[in-house]
Amino acid sequence: MKKSSYRHVLLLISLSACLVLQPLFVFASQATNQLERLYGNTRFQTMAQIALMFPGIVDNVVLTTGSNFPDALAGVPLAHQKQGPLLLLESTPELSQEAFNYIKAHLKPNGHIYILGGTVAVPDQFLTALENLGFKRENMHRIAGYDRYETALAIAQELQHDGSEFYLVQGDNFPDALSASVLAATTGYVSVDKSNYFKAEGQTLPPSLGGIPLILVPSKGAIPDSIIQYLNSLPGDNTLKQTFHVVGGTAVIPEERLLQLKSQVKRLAPDGLTRISGDNRYGTMGQLNALTSNFNASWQNEGSGIPIPHIYLASGENFPDALTGAVLAAKNEAPLVLVNDLLPQETIDLLMGYFERNQRGIQQGAAVTALGGSSVISDKTMTVVSYILNYGGSITNQPSVQTLAGSGRLGYLDGQNQRAEFAMPSGIAEAKDGTVYVADTQNHRIRAISGGSVRTVAGATTAKDDYGMSVGGFQDGPATQALFNQPKGLVVDDGGTIFVADSANGAIRVIDKSGQVTTLVKGLKAPSDLVLGTKGDLYVTETLNHRILKVDRNGNWSVLAGGGYEMRNNWLFGGYADGQGEQARFNEPSGLALGPQGFLYVADTGNQRIRVVSPQGEVTTLAGSGSTPIVDTTYYKGGFQDGPGLNAQFHFPSGIAVSAEGTVYVADTYNHRLREISPLGVVKTLAGNGLHGKENGFPEQVQFDSPVAVKISREGDLLIVDQFNNLIRLLKW
Repeated sequence: MKKSSYRHVLLLISLSACLVLQPLFVFASQATNQLERLYGNTRFQTMAQIALMFPGIVDNVVLTTGSNFPDALAGVPLAHQKQGPLLLLESTPELSQEAFNYIKAHLKPNGHIYILGGTVAVPDQFLTALENLGFKRENMHRIAGYDRYETALAIAQELQHDGSEFYLVQGDNFPDALSASVLAATTGYVSVDKSNYFKAEGQTLPPSLGGIPLILVPSKGAIPDSIIQYLNSLPGDNTLKQTFHVVGGTAVIPEERLLQLKSQVKRLAPDGLTRISGDNRYGTMGQLNALTSNFNASWQNEGSGIPIPHIYLASGENFPDALTGAVLAAKNEAPLVLVNDLLPQETIDLLMGYFERNQRGIQQGAAVTALGGSSVISDKTMTVVSYILNYGGSITNQPSVQTLAGSGRLGYLDGQNQRAEFAMPSGIAEAKDGTVYVADTQNHRIRAISGGSVRTVAGATTAKDDYGMSVGGFQDGPATQALFNQPKGLVVDDGGTIFVADSANGAIRVIDKSGQVTTLVKGLKAPSDLVLGTKGDLYVTETLNHRILKVDRNGNWSVLAGGGYEMRNNWLFGGYADGQGEQARFNEPSGLALGPQGFLYVADTGNQRIRVVSPQGEVTTLAGSGSTPIVDTTYYKGGFQDGPGLNAQFHFPSGIAVSAEGTVYVADTYNHRLREISPLGVVKTLAGNGLHGKENGFPEQVQFDSPVAVKISREGDLLIVDQFNNLIRLLKW
């Protein structure tokens, strides 16, 4: 530019973005991927968050113990019919404030309260406490039997249903019952909106809350006589035949139980016993939820809706968070999908099936709600689920991006990786011992990441500017007293000495193992990056003089490539030309990497190209194109295009790394992508969907916000400086 460089503009934009727009970026990122969590610090706080999804004032609530699952799961169809949440209770009213607070705020004064379980599960003191809140005893209904099986039977008797259809589940464990509870609740469910849509289409489909009983049976011993008697005593003539969805394999519900039903249930339909099972709890869940007749919302949006618009995730290893969530899933006629940290193949297959049914891209993919915090359903699981549902891609042998360090907030804070704060970091390098060093540019410090925490290696500040940002300085000395000014690139030799491109000071600084900071070179113009050559010399991109320098360990330097530029209005204009040494021209080169056979690879930022410099100083273009100038600047217009190197397009590429095999990795800053150039010169996108954000995950779903540096770790992964997000990211293969 005439009066400021690309780097200066980048800094101004980043200041305004971080100080003004960052919350908007987070919101946009979440909206695009349609991910959310409903959770609290305890099962009861999570329950309260889920209950708040029932809007406004409700006529009914269902209460049960949060210490066990059977009564709650059998009560899911009842809560759905009553159109109210299922609330979990602690051992006493005093400890059950989440449930009581919800009731006080959301239950009508004359509302009804259904209590599942006997006085051991929910003592009478709860009824007294509810009376003290002003609710009438006659509006409190205890539904209970002497054990879990009898209580489930009592709930079935409270349900409104015709007695023709049932789910039969094991009562000794929760996963199968959890998977079946939503289906039992939504059988026959026709919302008012759905009824009105079909009415407009000339079809009669009256609204109905639906709901059929979830019958619990023991895995050992016969089905209790009370259940058989109930089934045989239901009203209706002999033409009403009964069918049972038996959930789980023979290890869960033995074949003897089915033989008992066949011999003792009087109105059993000829094909009235259908077993739905898989090899494990996730397989059974998959079989239940995969039936296309169970969930289909394609009638929405005037008949153009996607079949599965919403999915709820619940842990398949524990039950509390899913109890209230099952009622919410039923309310929204959405599947409840069981997951664990390993994401079983059965769950993956189910989600792939949902993607294929939806056949839509990320903008219209299914919304995902996780029931529980990251300790219940990990962030990694959420990322994988989102990827499958939005892209339908296989996660096998795919690279993924995760956060190595940084909270995403602009600031300065040492400590635990995910809590540390950076201020527009620029450079990154890894030492022989695995410590990762970061040039924390606007904090004017060098930071280190190791052992799960971030610490300051060198640098201090003494003042703030008008933006509240730290002001740099120039001072050698002990690490805690040394001053830097916008340090950018850095490199670490095998002995642990750190070399820093101290950009705004125009210097190359050295931090020795004792922490002493000295100046090796000064008088340069905005050095941005540096690498160590095979013989120990340093190579430096001197950005605003548009050239590549060679520097020895004594501080003597010479020009390897770049020269012959025109000075206009006291500003050195860059250019573009391949050639030998100072006959070649660059335009604000930034990132630098050492490749095979001593060749240097340069991110020629203003020219939107990747250049190669031989050990003898011969400059050639590897990838990138464009010849249209940006008005009032020295830059070519950038773009985005994969393909053969000289046809590909970049948008202010800044960072670069090269593998031993010759694969080149580029931090394509304004495209918000990580690009790859094969040894054959073909450019492809490795990660990033082009939207600025901070999503982790697999290639298509990853979002960066102006990545400016990339380096290859000693383990072969990619370290990435995501500047505007103030994050250090890691791409793992």
